[in-house]
Amino acid sequence: MTAIDTEGVLELVRELGADLCASFWRRAPALTMREVLAASDRLQRALAADYPDIAWADGQLSEEYARRGEYWIGDAVDGAAHFLRGIPNWCMSLTLMREGVPVFTVIHDAMHDELFHALRGHGAWYNGQPLRVSADRQQGLIATRSLGPTSLQLAYVAAGRLDGFWQYGADGCYSIGGTLLLHEAGGLATQADGQPYRLTSPSIAAAPPGVHAAVLRCLRGRLAA
Repeated sequence: MTAIDTEGVLELVRELGADLCASFWRRAPALTMREVLAASDRLQRALAADYPDIAWADGQLSEEYARRGEYWIGDAVDGAAHFLRGIPNWCMSLTLMREGVPVFTVIHDAMHDELFHALRGHGAWYNGQPLRVSADRQQGLIATRSLGPTSLQLAYVAAGRLDGFWQYGADGCYSIGGTLLLHEAGGLATQADGQPYRLTSPSIAAAPPGVHAAVLRCLRGRLAA
């Protein structure tokens, strides 16, 4: 498998994020897809130059394709609808997949200078500091799509800001990196029925261990109603 300079990838994401922020503040609310496409092209070209043997995967992936070799899944502007409307609630997401498993992920909220990343088997970090999910609380805060990008909300669960997140619909390209971040921060991410979460899963339920079972019970009750 290809050796990855994780610090180099983090620096690339930071640099691209800084340029996107500059465009955002200079042009909002008159932003166009030109900025989004240019950022995506720049990210893909930079990764291709450094890692020519690792492909870039676009769009929804089939189960068969998802298990092949090494490839990047990424979005230079995750939450493009917010970005284009001048709403500062978007992020950058990038994940390295190996045989259908996420092994390295970066979720960067450039607008707020917050960088989350994880390396399978080695932990999760927020701006270079170790990251852990929240302890059990008497009052919890559970979210779904309303807060913005899926990847960023999963990062918030990993950081203990949210006590859970769920949604229905296949969204693996935006969720799979967050599941790695959550796992390495001590949390759980499954499908809404409790089955293991995969790139092609039709739902996701993410929470700390002490909350996850309760989230699944609520979702089962919702489906049964």
